[in-house]
Amino acid sequence: MDVDKLFELAVPYLEKNDFGVAHTRRVFEIAKQNFPVKPELQEVTFASIILHDIGGSSIKDQYEQGPQIAAVLLEKLNRSKGFIRQVCEIISTHHEHPANPSEPFRILYDSDKLVMFSPEEFSYYDSREGFDWNKIVNLTYSKKARQLASEMLNQRENEKKTKNKQR
Repeated sequence: MDVDKLFELAVPYLEKNDFGVAHTRRVFEIAKQNFPVKPELQEVTFASIILHDIGGSSIKDQYEQGPQIAAVLLEKLNRSKGFIRQVCEIISTHHEHPANPSEPFRILYDSDKLVMFSPEEFSYYDSREGFDWNKIVNLTYSKKARQLASEMLNQRENEKKTKNKQR
């Protein structure tokens, strides 16, 4: 599957979201840099990452509209019905935390949580009343994601302290 072509098809939909296509590209890069994907799972994993927020900004829109939009885009790329069904199932549940998710789901989920700690998105979440960063760290599936999340959280907290001292 041509990842660049899928991104190109997805951009008009992703740009309508709060963080736009930049969020999706960050999630994609986090996944590629930190989580090795078995060759036979790469297409499903990468398609799920690219299309995970395609339905809109709200979780409701992502779950209700995302799978239909994703199916149309994947059909344009001549993907099989089974492949499309697999990707749409991941998209329609990607904010949930099942006990035994598929590997593509886990990679998307962990990468989507890690992006919250990025310089571009941290302040958005950190400004929310009572936001619990440790809960986000503990929700990740892999040990590596928990370690990365903890390191990134420490880095963002240190940056915040430095910024506050400069005021």
